[in-house]
Amino acid sequence: MEITRQELIQEIITTLKDGSQSLKINDIAKLLRIKSDSTDYIILRDVLDDLEQKQIIEKLPRRRYSLKRIQEDATIKGIFRINHSKAIVETENASVPKVSIKERFYNTAFDGDTVLVQLHAVKRGKKPKGEVISVLERNKNEIVGTLDHNGYFFFIIPDDVNYYVDFLVPDKKLKNAKKGDKVRAKLLKWTDPGINPSAEIIEVIGKAGIPIVEYDSIIKEFEIEADFPAEVIEEAKKFKAPGKRKPSGRIDLREELIITIDPFDAKDFDDALSLNILDNGNYRLGVHIADVSHYVTENSLIDIEARTRGNSIYLVDRVVPMLPEELSNEICSLKPDEPRFAFSCFMEISPKGAVKNYEVHESLILSKRRYNYEEVLEIIESGRGDNAEFILELYKLSDTLRKKRFREGSINFETREYKFVLDENKYPIDVKVRETTKATSLVEEFMLIANKCVANYFSKLSSKYLRTGGLPTLYRVHEEPDNKKLLEAIEFFKSMTDFNLKKSPTSKDLNKLLQKFENLPEKPIIHQVLIRSMAKAVYQPTNIGHYGLGFPEYVHFTSPIRRYPDLIVHRLLKEFMKSKPDNERINYLKIFCRDAGRHCSNTERMAMEAERASVKLTHTVLASKLVGEEFWGTISGVTSFGLFVQLDGNYAEGLLHIRDLKDDYYIFDESKFRLVGRKHKRIFGFGTRLKVKIIKVNLDKRTIDFAYIDR
Repeated sequence: MEITRQELIQEIITTLKDGSQSLKINDIAKLLRIKSDSTDYIILRDVLDDLEQKQIIEKLPRRRYSLKRIQEDATIKGIFRINHSKAIVETENASVPKVSIKERFYNTAFDGDTVLVQLHAVKRGKKPKGEVISVLERNKNEIVGTLDHNGYFFFIIPDDVNYYVDFLVPDKKLKNAKKGDKVRAKLLKWTDPGINPSAEIIEVIGKAGIPIVEYDSIIKEFEIEADFPAEVIEEAKKFKAPGKRKPSGRIDLREELIITIDPFDAKDFDDALSLNILDNGNYRLGVHIADVSHYVTENSLIDIEARTRGNSIYLVDRVVPMLPEELSNEICSLKPDEPRFAFSCFMEISPKGAVKNYEVHESLILSKRRYNYEEVLEIIESGRGDNAEFILELYKLSDTLRKKRFREGSINFETREYKFVLDENKYPIDVKVRETTKATSLVEEFMLIANKCVANYFSKLSSKYLRTGGLPTLYRVHEEPDNKKLLEAIEFFKSMTDFNLKKSPTSKDLNKLLQKFENLPEKPIIHQVLIRSMAKAVYQPTNIGHYGLGFPEYVHFTSPIRRYPDLIVHRLLKEFMKSKPDNERINYLKIFCRDAGRHCSNTERMAMEAERASVKLTHTVLASKLVGEEFWGTISGVTSFGLFVQLDGNYAEGLLHIRDLKDDYYIFDESKFRLVGRKHKRIFGFGTRLKVKIIKVNLDKRTIDFAYIDR
């Protein structure tokens, strides 16, 4: 039988779950119907070794394996995570994956720190609880915040709300900073939770409350390198654009009708499209991607810098690119009427959306026209415009692929992205939602199908070269959701719809549920809640498929200008297309892909957090001019201390504190994440519509407070 690594892990843990059963490797193999002379048996041995190293299982005498047992009062290592005064420690132990920590037991831990936790005795079936007894490694040693003075001491109020204490600053460590300044500081020490930590100011960013200063503080807070080292810029300036002569080893596509479709304000064009209809009635779709790997070679100065960054970061007031603009906006960008090196994936697709075959080639292209999404949408809806027939055929094929993808199990999630208009001083003057349109969906479908085909190509090359194992690459994977989390999320929706789901809902079931809210104001919140119940997509060398897309294998190939994993995929694909690497090279690449996957997953997470902070700051600045005004909104979060509400119109999110719900005494129903009035039984839960007034805005903390307006 064929079984994925992730499936093996789940099967092993399930079998050994109660901790009382131990099995030999041959026993496990028999239970999973794995033959001792098969490739799956080799994977099984590797998985068992990995689980033992991570202390998820333990090896007993006589070569038996058992799930590692955690005793009460034992210590366990993990990562401290805090969100709105609720803390957990995430561990790598399957028996105790999460430990709840009450505030009095935080010790001196901050969000992201690696800590040692002592477990407390709890009743059987209850969530594990414990206390931090030691901070093993700090996640960050720098703090960004506003300097204040209480008449006796200077102290920093951190911008990051997950810092639950202020930082004292000795007079000798002020560096000429004054009350009200936005500052960057370094943690000096914190060993006693009864005394505030001390810090030393290392930079004065500017006066707090001014948008341009607040945006700069986000760069400092997330330790983002906005500028490139001089030697990297110099290396980038040495490259030249392709000339008129076609280099050997590339196919010449300059006579093809190839176009780009991007946002109107885009500067880096990393993908282009072509389409032909074959004699047999099938389509020949070409997805042409900027050939960044031609310029950014392995371990060059630019490569090392790009690897460190991991990805471009899209903040409200600026873009921090992964590559210098000399490459990202010029030499690599697929600008119209200029020859460019590309990596092209050609796919033969039937009118019903089935991929019949595909090819991948290094190419030389010439984009004939640059379109923005609005132009393409107008052509699709009116049927008129430059290359209208060509674009209508592109849309027709993309629509077929999209419908087929959802039929086969891809989940139709939608996320909200915001486009802010800033004035010359970076004050926001307007906000719009980036809508999913027929034009954006057209491009999305073609990128998805190209990524899917390239992932399959790695499998084909692996079968060609190797008998066991696979060629190393970096997959984009998405685990199946934890069924308990998913069912808890779905429980919220029962009061809003008559739709009944199975105990183990499939992705198709989730699509049917989402359809129920398609035209309702609660739609964005429903999508948000379901997305939160899902695992996070990550990069790793072991393929476990992509649950959200419903694809058995998937890589990122289509954005090498802004994502380092795509650059890795390009390089490896080129290398494997030419010849089989020797064993030493394969072993090196396996380790490299593992480490790069972890690093890029982390930089992606950091970028998303910085982008969210940037959006939250901008919403807060907008709300600061609206204090006292009333708005309708939708509940987007429920906690024991109140309700998070997203406003209509400007989409800002703020807190309605439970103490401000004065018409009743409200109790937090943790199992269903809702507040219930003790007397009147009024319920506030996800998706509830209500009217609120903006009563307070704190730019330093990026928070908005609401008061409830009873109808």
